[in-house]
Amino acid sequence: MSWKKIVRNPYVWAFLFGIGCLHWVREYSKMRLSAPPPWVIVGPWVLTDQNNQPFGSQDLAGKVVITSFFFTRCPSVCPKLMAAQTEVRKRFLKLLDKTHFVSISVDPEFDTPEVLAAYAQKNNLDWSFLTGSRSKINQVVEGQMKFAMGNAHHIAELALFDQRGDLRGKFTTDPTGLASLEKAAKYLIDNPSK
Repeated sequence: MSWKKIVRNPYVWAFLFGIGCLHWVREYSKMRLSAPPPWVIVGPWVLTDQNNQPFGSQDLAGKVVITSFFFTRCPSVCPKLMAAQTEVRKRFLKLLDKTHFVSISVDPEFDTPEVLAAYAQKNNLDWSFLTGSRSKINQVVEGQMKFAMGNAHHIAELALFDQRGDLRGKFTTDPTGLASLEKAAKYLIDNPSK
């Protein structure tokens, strides 16, 4: 077959066009695989975990953190929020050395460390549950993390923090939101300096 016939063959051009498209799609997909830029520079903080021990940003340094804000007496949104967090945690079972899951109570007067420990055990939840005084919770959640909350008010979203502890985004608990959270968290794990 001569070069002229090859150049004039539409199948050759379709093949070359297809190869070009595949390359473009691959590069475009890489560009879209990212995490939101830092929304809030949080700074150091310390609360109390379900074992009545101090726990804070120092314990989470170097890990991607997925956080919920909840309270144990919540009958409506919180059970769904905990189910969503459990689902996300299952997706990271092989990456638990690089991730950490946290739930912060926004009802600290009721949610003592003992109540949080019983709640985690009853619901078979294996991550850090945090509480503190009302002023400490307000300082950390509202003052530093910039999440609005009233008395026993909570956010029906999961928050993503990077390895430096900075807030990278809030994600809904529907399948699309959880998929976006998973992609962003895995991107941060693979690109810790981004």
